[in-house]
Amino acid sequence: MEVCFSPVETGISAINPQYRQGQAMACPDCGGNQWIVGRVVAECGRCETLLPLAASQHRRWVGGLS
Repeated sequence: MEVCFSPVETGISAINPQYRQGQAMACPDCGGNQWIVGRVVAECGRCETLLPLAASQHRRWVGGLS
């Protein structure tokens, strides 16, 4: 039986949790490791917690209006 504690229960919170593609990562809320990865965020498949993608902060829209 797996026991998971949320940051609220333990009083511990991550300063700036981000999902990093290509690295195994546990959800900060439930400890799950199944992620649905989108363009800007990753969603935990177990508890639906959203984390921003670490790489999305460095992307910019390249197109523009002339």
